[in-house]
Amino acid sequence: MTALFGLMFASSAPQSPVARSVDEDVLREYAGVYQWDANAFSYLQMWNELTGKNQLVAFDESGDVRTLYPTDRDRFFAGPGAAVPASIESRIEFQRDAAGKIASLTWQRDGAPSRIARHVEIERHEDVRFSNSEIQLAGTLIAPSTGGKHPAIILVHGSGPQTRESMLPFARFLVRHGMAVLGYDKRGVGGSTGDWKAASFDDLANDVVAAFEYLKTRSDIDSGQIGLLGVSQAGWIMPLAAVRAKGMAFLISISGAGVPAAETVVDHARNEMTASGMPAQTVEQIVGLMKLQYEFVRTGQGWDEYLATRQRLGAQRSPDLFPATPDHPHWQEIRRSYLYDPAPTLRQLEVPTLALFGELDNNILAEKNKTAWEAALKAGGNRDFSLQILPKANHIHLEAKIGSNAEMASLQRFVPAYFTAIHDWLARRIRGFAP
Repeated sequence: MTALFGLMFASSAPQSPVARSVDEDVLREYAGVYQWDANAFSYLQMWNELTGKNQLVAFDESGDVRTLYPTDRDRFFAGPGAAVPASIESRIEFQRDAAGKIASLTWQRDGAPSRIARHVEIERHEDVRFSNSEIQLAGTLIAPSTGGKHPAIILVHGSGPQTRESMLPFARFLVRHGMAVLGYDKRGVGGSTGDWKAASFDDLANDVVAAFEYLKTRSDIDSGQIGLLGVSQAGWIMPLAAVRAKGMAFLISISGAGVPAAETVVDHARNEMTASGMPAQTVEQIVGLMKLQYEFVRTGQGWDEYLATRQRLGAQRSPDLFPATPDHPHWQEIRRSYLYDPAPTLRQLEVPTLALFGELDNNILAEKNKTAWEAALKAGGNRDFSLQILPKANHIHLEAKIGSNAEMASLQRFVPAYFTAIHDWLARRIRGFAP
């Protein structure tokens, strides 16, 4: 197996770590649940959210998040941030049993006693398939290894080509509390057919409804206790699904917008450009050009003004974001998603709802979107909703300093309040939840 390891990078500094390049199938051997003691667990899985590349990442229930960088067979190191390979904070070594299977890991953090976690089998994994009309969706159902009927959560994707594993870190801790978790590949990704790039929010919501209807057919799932949990774009998609799928038990939105999609795109762009040090005048000029785009799509008016502004700002250097012709595919993307207003659907949302917002989220602005959710839910008469802003949380609820994309890899953990908020909310509402 050591032949599968090849040099990934090296530094001239004598104390710099050297990681090895390893096939993803090899890394998956280390994935699973590890138990430190009676009530402390860590979850290892492949994840690409931090760098865009699938890597082996450890998610500890304490909130700590670390990418594991291989140095040899069964030996890894972790840096001082979630995805920082430039220095060593911890050394991790896996132990095997007589049959050669992973039995435990030892985590040695600089300046701290080493810790040992046993590899435990507390989950049952089953690959599943279900369909939304001609779209075939593939996923994995993770359930407690105990028998009986379990309440269940369907994981709903954010934007982009997300897999069945993309959302798992946000909910996997719930499996040991008695809940089953269904993650599936977004249409056109992994084992699912279709094309997510051509899908509207309505299309994606119907995929969620298909997952709900599938779970209701299973004898090991409590059909009256099936709900949704999703991040970011899911905040637009889940309410659509929950309004359509009669009998949905609950909805948990993480950093979901309560304002139109185009408005959130502008908010995010403004904040990212500002965080990068771009002059305020330039930021507002680019934001103005974006608004001209949306106005053209919404009304069909203002094309000449848009083209003149595009030329003046030199935006022709970004033709995929600021197209020069009205038949460019980007206009279809705007029509399909960016003009969506979630308020009418939120006013129809009757299921118990928990919405969490990050204080430092530079994409979904916390106060603004919390206010929008609250106004819509109250107007619709929803009798059970909780809206919370978590201190120091960024868009994916890592504990942040400023909330920009650039700092993501250096962050160290989820905000502790994230796990507590979801656990306590579900414990008060869900039959079969084990606190």
